[in-house]
Amino acid sequence: MSGRWWFSWRLVGQLGLVVWVIGLSTLTPALAARDVRRVVSAPVYGFDGNDFADLAVGVPWEDVTIGSNTYVNAGAVSVLYGGTIGLSATGDQLWHQGSVSVEEDPEADDEFGAALAAGDFDGDGRADLAVGVPYESVGSTANAGVVHVLYGGPGGLSASGNQLWHQDVPEIDGAVETGDQFGWALAVGDFNGDGRDDLAVGVPYENVGSTTDAGVVHVLYGGPGGLSASGNQLWRQGAGGVLEAAEADDFFGRALTAGDFNGDGRADLAVGVPFEDITIGSVTYADVGAVNVLYGGSSGLSASGNQLWHQDVPEIDGAVGAGDQFGFALTAGDFSGDGRADLAVGVPLEDVGSTTNAGAVNVLYGGSSGLSASGNQLWRQGAGGVLEAAEADDFFGRALTAGDFNGDGRADLAVGVPLEDIPIGSVTYADAGAVNVLYGGSSGLSATGDQLWHQGVPGIDGAVETGDQFGRALAAGDFSGDGRADLAVGVPFEDITIGSVTYVDAGAVAVLYGGSSGLSATGDQLWYQDVSGIEGMSETGDQFGRALAAAKRIRHTYLPTILREG
Repeated sequence: MSGRWWFSWRLVGQLGLVVWVIGLSTLTPALAARDVRRVVSAPVYGFDGNDFADLAVGVPWEDVTIGSNTYVNAGAVSVLYGGTIGLSATGDQLWHQGSVSVEEDPEADDEFGAALAAGDFDGDGRADLAVGVPYESVGSTANAGVVHVLYGGPGGLSASGNQLWHQDVPEIDGAVETGDQFGWALAVGDFNGDGRDDLAVGVPYENVGSTTDAGVVHVLYGGPGGLSASGNQLWRQGAGGVLEAAEADDFFGRALTAGDFNGDGRADLAVGVPFEDITIGSVTYADVGAVNVLYGGSSGLSASGNQLWHQDVPEIDGAVGAGDQFGFALTAGDFSGDGRADLAVGVPLEDVGSTTNAGAVNVLYGGSSGLSASGNQLWRQGAGGVLEAAEADDFFGRALTAGDFNGDGRADLAVGVPLEDIPIGSVTYADAGAVNVLYGGSSGLSATGDQLWHQGVPGIDGAVETGDQFGRALAAGDFSGDGRADLAVGVPFEDITIGSVTYVDAGAVAVLYGGSSGLSATGDQLWYQDVSGIEGMSETGDQFGRALAAAKRIRHTYLPTILREG
């Protein structure tokens, strides 16, 4: 019997590669002569390329002093590196404009670090960091916005080869305009499957013609030298085949995430349009929100087969309501373990019955044709087994992240509820914040074993306080290298007391570590700028933890599909 063994490769969760033998088939000589190739994936770890994820922490209201000048709210990014015991202060870094060899000087109110994303743009196996500076002026154009890129190396991030991107860079589509806020949101994915990550940049306040604040998204593609202007794209609604018309105050691009929703080995891009108006019959509902999805291919993202999702799409759970803001937050993860990413959509101002702005999360599942309504879910507190009651102004779904916290090969979902009130004894702390965690399984997410985390949970560092907003930002990464994701939780309005002085809203980040049963308080950490060894110091209003990014992404390479001929 002659033939070949036929192998298929598929990524499982974030853990590596699994090979299935699909069968022994007899192939024609014509097929035998072809160079048949498929995309496979290998994990890329931290900024220094070791086996531990690292954490970038945005401190967008950090004051930066250069010489005798202090630039208020110029912003900074703190970087913590992972190791066998998790994150530590060893080798930590503090980056800002004005750091040695970093392009551009700091200016007041730039908010360097307001958005963050990590990915391997040059394909060297080390993560790189994109930093949004949405209020940076470009020349005399105020608040046009820029994105800095720092590249990883053996010693971690460095200024070597760093880049500054904005709409006035030669060959970049679009034009610099006042108030565009280029870099408001960032997402990383290998959209063309060439083994190097690409960068999507949200510009939600971009005017489209005379239509104000309609919003656009720029895409920069990676290469051997990192990101370049070659082949860059500008996406907006109503152009190039993208569904829906550009309308005033839609804010297309205010949230972004990337995931391989159809399992073809190329990342796809989900674009939040949280202030999209939806018309049903003769009634228009303002600021309902929607999500556009663009699919990747060999030439990168295209409008072919693009989708528009909202709560009035047939079979989608939930009902359209004015001001819901569907798409305010997004994350992608393979919740069912079928090798295709699924999409979680935050709807933080969703009313639950008569309870206003309690919040909800819609989940759409991926398949061979991409996302579909089949098996979609609507999650909210107090329903379907989810812990805690839905309460007014909780904003469940204000932040989202996905990671495999129990190491079972399926992604789990962490949901930020930053305005959750926490009662401790006879005292209720308003807007202290919490995080719900739903675990993945063969049928997707379920409430089985779900968890509710906040600073009043036994064993968690830090005390519950009014207005802390625990869960305002989230990121997942395997900081300890044990094969299970860990969860970083931004608490940007945490007050920090040093000696007799309290720094209001200095900010902190709580870290919960994964295990065989999921996240636990064992070994948890609380990081802020006055922890021993951390660069920088706590100051009032810094908001350490307002943005987070874990430096673990997936790099794609190509291998032959047919491995042995018999």
